[in-house]
Amino acid sequence: MEFDTDTVFMIVGLLLSVAAMFGIAMFILHNAKKTPAAWAEFHQPETVQELVPESKWIEVNGVKVHYIQAGEGPDVVLLHGIGASLFIWRLLFPLLQKRHRVTAVDIPGFGRSGKDIGRDYGLDAQTDVLIAALKAIGVEKAALVGSSMGGAISLWMAKRQPETFERVAVLAPATDAALVNPFVHRLAPIAPMFRMTMNRSTMRRILKQVIMRQELITEAVVDRYLEPFLDGGASLRTFVSATSLLADKRLPAQLSEVRSKVLVLYGEQDRSVPRKSIDRLMTILPSATLATHAQAGHHIMEDEPVWTETQLESFFS
Repeated sequence: MEFDTDTVFMIVGLLLSVAAMFGIAMFILHNAKKTPAAWAEFHQPETVQELVPESKWIEVNGVKVHYIQAGEGPDVVLLHGIGASLFIWRLLFPLLQKRHRVTAVDIPGFGRSGKDIGRDYGLDAQTDVLIAALKAIGVEKAALVGSSMGGAISLWMAKRQPETFERVAVLAPATDAALVNPFVHRLAPIAPMFRMTMNRSTMRRILKQVIMRQELITEAVVDRYLEPFLDGGASLRTFVSATSLLADKRLPAQLSEVRSKVLVLYGEQDRSVPRKSIDRLMTILPSATLATHAQAGHHIMEDEPVWTETQLESFFS
């Protein structure tokens, strides 16, 4: 199959636009209050290291799921957004683990979890495997914290099992199907053709869209978050496939069925999820609580980890 030059540029532009909107890389460092010594390196912009908690894997529903877990107390589960990984929680994780057992999961298709190109990455499929994975690792009841796409999944999980997930905090949740072209996921089979577009320059541009603390976008950080996409195109393909979740026509209307307690956190400088989408969600979840930060962007947990922790702890109590 051959594409003329205009078609190639159109496809590449579409892929990168979607990537920028929902944040392939929801990552960057930010100064926060003092955290456990093992995590201190994360507060040095020039330094990038692996997450301190031991990486673990569990296979459920034929999918290999990567996660980390640390701390003691009531369970809190962290779910990242599209194109990202559990590494986005590196600043918030050590703050929460002081009072909770915290589990951060790489959603299938992302990070170090399995990337089966033939798998369904839609809303129900992802919800099924995450619920099964949490049960398998011994998380019986938990508060969910989801960023962007992870916010949509968290609310869907609560809709399905309110007795298991009684509290849900969503950070800039991508719950408005109108934000995504419903046909983008059909480009998944050809997405690997454009893997060379995922380079340092592209990643840096993407990061500038999702993080407000621009001075923290170092070469080391760019390299760390480019790493998952240097796999021959599998990550890019699963990323594009996952846009079907964001374009699910049941969103956001069917979230009215959520009976769990909900907290919505939003950065007013968000360039990915517009405020009108958040306002629409609040009309669907009238009992939910909204807290905003004037300076934070799409990744509020990185721009303002201490503020985010304060909001979450108040919500959990």
